[in-house]
Amino acid sequence: MKRTDLALALLFAACLGGCEMLGGGTYHTCAEHCKTELDPDACIEACGTCAGQCVNPVPEGFDGPALLWVGRTTDEPQCPNSAPSTVYVGYETPDFPFVCDPCRCSEPTCALPDGLRTAASLRCDGIELSRHDARNIQGGTCVVPSEALASDRKALLLGAPEMTPCEPSVEPPPVPRIVSRWYRSGKACSGILPEDTCMAPKRCVPVDDRPLDHAFSQCIMHLGAGEATCPPDYPEDVVLYDGMVDDRHCSPCECGPPTGGECSLTLLSFQDEACSALLATDTTSGMDPACLAPVPGMKPKSMKAVWHVNDPGHCEPSGGELRGGITLTGATTFCCQTRPDKRPGENE
Repeated sequence: MKRTDLALALLFAACLGGCEMLGGGTYHTCAEHCKTELDPDACIEACGTCAGQCVNPVPEGFDGPALLWVGRTTDEPQCPNSAPSTVYVGYETPDFPFVCDPCRCSEPTCALPDGLRTAASLRCDGIELSRHDARNIQGGTCVVPSEALASDRKALLLGAPEMTPCEPSVEPPPVPRIVSRWYRSGKACSGILPEDTCMAPKRCVPVDDRPLDHAFSQCIMHLGAGEATCPPDYPEDVVLYDGMVDDRHCSPCECGPPTGGECSLTLLSFQDEACSALLATDTTSGMDPACLAPVPGMKPKSMKAVWHVNDPGHCEPSGGELRGGITLTGATTFCCQTRPDKRPGENE
């Protein structure tokens, strides 16, 4: 992005050439203009005619004129030979695609309960006496219970499994995909002319000598801030910008609770140490634990827990939505004789 103040650029060019700033342009005398030509006399004779356009003085609050082009950034032309110096570059339409990646959720799981408990009664509503590590009996492994756990007078409780929450996806994360360029831009060009040959108070300024597909328009630049009212000589307004503030972002990804599933375990006790002679069995249901009531005189010799239903369901993702927007900054208004992005014969 480049922006050179039009007034300063023109003044700088005038000082370099020993020229004079006269209203709407910078001028040499014919003698100065032609002293480097191969045929100075012929040049001076031709110099008496305005090779550009005679224009009225620039209204107060404006600077120029300059030749302005506006179009697709990829089509930006060189300045015309008649006005070879670039004095302003700005932008009209941003082309920064911003897309949020879709949010995804990991799969929930059926989590094993935290422990196997014993109760001080024949029923599972008795007072809990102790908690034992249940990891070694879960997953269908046959184990021989410890003396503290196995009894023919105490009930056994296995807590209900839970569904673990889902985690939002991080590959790929919800980040923008941005192409850093402007779709349309503008370019103003100026040049140094021979001495003024127009009837006062008009001045001679360069005109576009490029083909129509790279046409420049005669424009003046508004020097103040805010909106400008274009004068009758330059009725078409064109607003260009120095840059932008882009605060677009994606909302964070989140996952809802697991739904549509079921997790339940079956607890089994056996009369032998090989988990073959079944003694008692019960299955967790919802949030209710599995309860094995004791069989008097029949101490469990082995036990195991197996999944009855292992279907944790799924989680609904949310987030990953576009927030914020683009604010264009550094507005500059040009007033033009015709719109730079319109060619003769084109429809409005």
